[in-house]
Amino acid sequence: MLPKPSLVLQVKLLPEDYSEAQAAEIKRSYMYLAQSVVSELPEDERAEGNLMRLNVRLMKPYWNPADDGAQKLWGESFMPWLANAVRNMSTAMHNFNTVLHPLGSGNVAYEWADFDFAPNAVLRVKMDEENRIPSAAPAFCDKVRSLCAEGVLGEDVVRVRIPSLASLEAQKAAYEEELRQFREARAAEEAVACALDADADPEAVADATEFEAPADAESAAEAVEAVMDWGDAGADEVATDEAEPAPAADEPVATAASEPVFTLDYAIWGIEKADGTVVELDSRTL
Repeated sequence: MLPKPSLVLQVKLLPEDYSEAQAAEIKRSYMYLAQSVVSELPEDERAEGNLMRLNVRLMKPYWNPADDGAQKLWGESFMPWLANAVRNMSTAMHNFNTVLHPLGSGNVAYEWADFDFAPNAVLRVKMDEENRIPSAAPAFCDKVRSLCAEGVLGEDVVRVRIPSLASLEAQKAAYEEELRQFREARAAEEAVACALDADADPEAVADATEFEAPADAESAAEAVEAVMDWGDAGADEVATDEAEPAPAADEPVATAASEPVFTLDYAIWGIEKADGTVVELDSRTL
């Protein structure tokens, strides 16, 4: 039977989330999976947020794909074990945040999960939208192992961050812009619907636009008049549409767009070097 790795959890919490009671509760909750070490996040790492680190160790060679024994151990023992460990860890993290805790401890939202394969490589993977370790994490580890063997990552690599910080910030900015446009469009739709109502209250029409209140009465009257004019134009279109035959049952009917949902993309990786430089790689092309 092939040997399996051992696992030690190293949890680092923000000062506001750390307490002796919290540390004891985390150790108790994860003891069936692995030994846990819980500490307060150093001030210079505060920007990283709460961190769950999986220290993975195996006292046999497993990292070099060119070694037949290491490759067999990796494929037949290490990878299945890692997939199972990630699944169990994600379940434990979810369960921890769905139960009542003793006084002095509470739920924990983690930002990143580290996979420490010292002395070979360290991966830092962003938690998914449900605050779990992404199920693709073992595949990321497998890919990093291959890239290390091929020399693609270069020298003096401190960490492989998935996704890179720049990619993460760009994704967040794009989502915020998409959300802003959606809400503006929804406000405009509501303003038109309100203006089309013959009994509409002008103040309600103005409120529906979600615009800032005009500085004076004259400006307010102009704003409401503009929306009402817009509504009259929409009413003309509605009257025209009413004269047209209804769409057939099998024809698609347009519906209002749903509010956008943020979906994290892990494609762009950040290769963080010892000198502080970061090289970004598109994992889809490697």
